[in-house]
Amino acid sequence: MALGQVVQAEILPQLMLLHRGFVSAEAKPVFKPDVGQVAAFSDLALAPDEAPIIEAFSALLAQGHPLDRLFLDLLAPVAALLGRMWDDDLCDFLEVTTGVARLQHLVTRFRIDDEAFPLNGKRRVLLMGAPGERHTFGVRIIEQFLRRAGWIVSIGLSSSPDEIAALVASEWFAVVGLTLSDETRVEPLAQAIRSVRAVSLNRGIGVMVGGPVFLAQPELVARVGADASAVDAATAVLLAQRLLEFGTHGAARA
Repeated sequence: MALGQVVQAEILPQLMLLHRGFVSAEAKPVFKPDVGQVAAFSDLALAPDEAPIIEAFSALLAQGHPLDRLFLDLLAPVAALLGRMWDDDLCDFLEVTTGVARLQHLVTRFRIDDEAFPLNGKRRVLLMGAPGERHTFGVRIIEQFLRRAGWIVSIGLSSSPDEIAALVASEWFAVVGLTLSDETRVEPLAQAIRSVRAVSLNRGIGVMVGGPVFLAQPELVARVGADASAVDAATAVLLAQRLLEFGTHGAARA
């Protein structure tokens, strides 16, 4: 079975069963913000003062909403909306940069990795945006989930294919995760993935991708040469583990 099919057939159904330590229990209240709530929170991110967004987020936590779900179901859509507003010239660079910085502050202030699993030396992952990628807030959320699951996470800046390859040539990683939001950068991403596989210290390195481009066009996963894509941060944790196991078994067979 192809790894992409494994994700659909095995990983997603196991999400709640295998990682109860960091995925919210079903008994807790579910918060599913609608379009209006996401827009309202986006306004708070762009407000002159940071205090209102911290107060609003704290209020949701006080109501008992799980932190991991707030990261996935509220902050991630808000970041995506800010990105679209920038693309549509509804906000300038300074406004969007300030808004995303406030979201990142929330992720840092209300960390979910305080009760992390013990670190495993082989669980090393490099996360970064694809070459030229501007929207990398999702990387920070994925970082939190991976750290809590016991992964050693390195964050790289969005850079050229050669610079990405240089990182994996200088340090051993089990997995590389790259995000992409703009279809016009598909080919540079494909080039980067080819370079990663050619020079990585880990000959069985796994490559996962994410971002709205792959949600809208899953066929692009194969086109860029990735192993599979993750639909959200929680799935990325399970996918990274499967890629680690897949790479280890592949190396053993080789």
